[in-house]
Amino acid sequence: MKPAFSLFPLLFLAICINAQVSPDSAQIHRDSFATTDELRAKQAEKDIEQLTYIDSTFRFKVAIPDWFHLIDTGTPYIWGGTLPAVDSIENAIVFKISPQDGQATFGEFTDFVIGKWGFGGHPNWSDNFVCMGIKELEEFAGLGKSYKVYLMNGALLYHCQYVLIETPAAFLWVDFTATQTTFEANKGKFDEFMGGFEVMKE
Repeated sequence: MKPAFSLFPLLFLAICINAQVSPDSAQIHRDSFATTDELRAKQAEKDIEQLTYIDSTFRFKVAIPDWFHLIDTGTPYIWGGTLPAVDSIENAIVFKISPQDGQATFGEFTDFVIGKWGFGGHPNWSDNFVCMGIKELEEFAGLGKSYKVYLMNGALLYHCQYVLIETPAAFLWVDFTATQTTFEANKGKFDEFMGGFEVMKE
């Protein structure tokens, strides 16, 4: 029986933002916010230098760069935001989280996301996209597997970089999606973002 990966379960997860006041300080602030603008206002008001997203359920954390605009996805199983616009186009970095349930392996998760589909095929997770190429990369090898993926949706060609990561509690699909003209312009920001990522060990 082929394992199924649910990327949109209907459970609630409390998420908090931790912020360190200065690099040499152990003082931690925990707070909630309704919008990114409210979060940035609180950051400025409290003179907080670095925000860190901590997911203690799925065992990962990531530093939030000042340029990253968080979005409300409506589910704890998808987390992310957008990058500053380039030519009026906002690229996105999104974490798609699949809890480990003991039914599937990281290899099976990788097959679900990347699959065996080649040129002209549809990904396992959508009939709306057509694969125009996949290349495995050496980047982020210390975190997991990384791929450059080219996808067509109608007349639009998307350039994506996926990083697939296993934590003690979940499989993560980090999805950086851009256009042909914005991928290279924002690749450095994606690298910076991933440089602030860390799996939380048990």
